Amino acid sequence: MSFSTDGALSIDVFHKGVFVPKPLMYFNPDKTSVTEVDLRNMEFKDFKIYIRNLTKGMCHDMYYCLPNRALVDGLRELRDEDDYVRFLDAGYKNGRRISIYIDHDHEPLMQWIEEEIAEDGVYGDSDPSSDDVDLVMSDDISVDHEVDDEVIEIPKSVDPFLSKKNLIPKGGVDEEVDDEVHHFLIHDPDQKWDTMVPVLGMRFSDRYELKQMLTNYVVFKGYALWYEKNDSTRLLVRCCKNKEGKAACPFRLWATPMSSEDSFQIKSLIDEHNCCRQVNLGSIVTYRWIGSLVGHYEKLWDYGAELLRSNPGSTVSIEVNPMPDSTAYFKRMYVCLKGVKDGWIEGCRRVIGVDGCFLKGICRGELLAVVGRDSNNQMYPLAWAVVSVENKETWKWFLDLLLEDIGMGDGRGLTIISDQHKVLVEAVKERAPACEHRQCARHVYANFKKKYTGVEFRKLFWRAAKPTTESAFRSYMREINAMSTHAYDHLMERDPKTWCKAFFELDRCCDAVENGIS
Repeated sequence: MSFSTDGALSIDVFHKGVFVPKPLMYFNPDKTSVTEVDLRNMEFKDFKIYIRNLTKGMCHDMYYCLPNRALVDGLRELRDEDDYVRFLDAGYKNGRRISIYIDHDHEPLMQWIEEEIAEDGVYGDSDPSSDDVDLVMSDDISVDHEVDDEVIEIPKSVDPFLSKKNLIPKGGVDEEVDDEVHHFLIHDPDQKWDTMVPVLGMRFSDRYELKQMLTNYVVFKGYALWYEKNDSTRLLVRCCKNKEGKAACPFRLWATPMSSEDSFQIKSLIDEHNCCRQVNLGSIVTYRWIGSLVGHYEKLWDYGAELLRSNPGSTVSIEVNPMPDSTAYFKRMYVCLKGVKDGWIEGCRRVIGVDGCFLKGICRGELLAVVGRDSNNQMYPLAWAVVSVENKETWKWFLDLLLEDIGMGDGRGLTIISDQHKVLVEAVKERAPACEHRQCARHVYANFKKKYTGVEFRKLFWRAAKPTTESAFRSYMREINAMSTHAYDHLMERDPKTWCKAFFELDRCCDAVENGIS
């Protein structure tokens, strides 16, 4: 491979982070930068090895970002020689500097980008300097445009925000206010969000303020509004798009900038609907309206209170870490609904599986879950918790709440299935000492095969895990011992009574040897 461009590149490599969607971003990365790297005679396979050594990790999924673009707009795959050529070309054109992002989790980034473009209308090849970052993709339907500065007669209204403080005095702000008011209303962005409605002639500081008002209107009323035209000079809003891409509801709003002042104004409005309340609010409600993560966490107390109001008898526990500056940070939250725990007590087997998994995204932490088995031996979600970290103290807190909810005390008559996580094993010993604690055979085998590979070892392990008699178990273990005494010793050290069916309690009516449902 050869390139006509001379010189070296400077590369910023972002790695050990996590891609999250809507908006697409790379969260909590490490950054490794190198300068003056001569790549002219380096092929793609050599370049991958170079990046792998640079980041001290695997580089299966690599991406680069076009200069001066957001990730959703400029992220490009770096998979083969052709991508590599385009990557180098982009770097040379950008003053010989470019950024690389490593995806360690094999996320479907291209699918996320397509979904975000479809929802928010960000065109992949658009001009990054465009002033319409909220552009929503729509069919190119011809529209009869209104005259921008037509005289509008404002109808009388009983809307609660039509007070004098929301109107411009006829003589302007420097003149004495009298009983007469300006023809055109000024939108008050500080009014209660569920009182906002579009009014003919209403003026806004810019179109983004108008769009924010429309989003509030949509969420409260349940109308599926969509943008037929949406750019810096016009806004055409319709309701309920049909299969042909046409409006299926009479509602129509047209707004443009005013020529006499720096305001965006609703120039024509048909405020009529023949549609019913929608569950899908269309593309007009985006992540920007939903709010910040801080706002989400502030609502946890309200969420917990609503669960208790609508499900009396449920258990909701929320804990925070207070800081010296009087702020509080989320620590953990536990939920077990009344109807769910009553159903388990009345009709499920006395067998539960517990497990935890990492949460991806901007807010890290772990999700802890308890899954039971109903009378058909099927999955029965019982309780769950979100915690900042998985440790012995967290598991003991979780088990205390759970055992109290299901009335199992010290665990007598209960079977718990889990993986071999040391802190969980210790927590169960302390909080439910009388329970039968089974180890997930799949986890036992996963550790076993790291040392003892091969089809024969796999077959013998699962034969040893599933017999119903001790004699059959010993027979299979003798075969394993004949193949390798170390393999035999490895399995016996894992306490077969916790993962072999032959040793399970007889009154639990569940012969599960693995915890996949959790």
